Amino acid sequence: MSILISLLPVIIFLLVLNSLDTFKLLRPAIIFSAILWGSICALLAYPINTYFFSVFDEYIVIGFTAPFVEEFLKFTFVALLFYKNKLGFLADALIIGFASGTGFSIIENIFYLNQINSHNLMLWAIRGLGTAIMHGTATAISAVITQNLISKREIVKSGYLVLGLAIGFLIHAVFNNFFLSPLFQTVLQISILPLIVIQIFTKSEKSLRNWMEEQSSSEFELLRMIKKGDFKSTRAGKYILSIKSRFTPEVILDMLAYIQLNIELSIKAKGILLMKEAGFEPEKEEEIKSMLNELDFLSKSIGKTGMRTLSPIIRLSGKDIWKLNLLK
Repeated sequence: MSILISLLPVIIFLLVLNSLDTFKLLRPAIIFSAILWGSICALLAYPINTYFFSVFDEYIVIGFTAPFVEEFLKFTFVALLFYKNKLGFLADALIIGFASGTGFSIIENIFYLNQINSHNLMLWAIRGLGTAIMHGTATAISAVITQNLISKREIVKSGYLVLGLAIGFLIHAVFNNFFLSPLFQTVLQISILPLIVIQIFTKSEKSLRNWMEEQSSSEFELLRMIKKGDFKSTRAGKYILSIKSRFTPEVILDMLAYIQLNIELSIKAKGILLMKEAGFEPEKEEEIKSMLNELDFLSKSIGKTGMRTLSPIIRLSGKDIWKLNLLK
């Protein structure tokens, strides 16, 4: 019974989080990778914390150094996904952050089950519903705060990551310092957390729908004009004409092909999002794979200078890279 109480709650909560995600944008492999990384972090944190116990007072380690070490390790996988533009919205960040914390808490609680020979169900309930959920929550909140900052500027900055990590560390440190009784902290946490989760998912879905609506109309119109042969009359077409003298005719043709292909892929990505929202899992299309390969070929052919020149027409950061990653 102690094994179930200490391990199951955090796993169940992660499954619930994933089920609440309407769009299901995260591949299972990424979620499992986050859990695996969290498990590795627990193994890495043990010798580090053991060393600190030999150097600092026990209260300093429990209240400050251990929370920092553990949150830093858990957050590294999330930070990597941000830099690779694999996370697009708050719900994604929430799930991945909690998954990393889940992996950590599972290994930590298995360790305590082997070390503490106790059948006190209250102890294991506090570890399962309190400490384990805290590990997931702290990293999840770090990820959500970082994602929110990135979304506002459409760029990943180290300062955003540091701020997100600092909040996660603060949550963990407050929990470990026992300003409230462990039982009261556990009850408070499991009472407030569902409300926070609902707010995050609501805001994430609203942000996703707004983003789709803002881009879709302009993309469809621009693609229609390109296919009609009226691209020159659009603002994008006039911009290309204005830079025509700076590049060879071959590069200009590649730029035009890149713009059209990028828009077509963007529309396909939004189609996938709509299918996911409706509960369908879209099948992999060979055509999309070849289009992505062609897009990559065209970007290399255009060159870094040419791609920077296209930035007023084709945005190359944030959610715009994320939506292409969605197709891979």
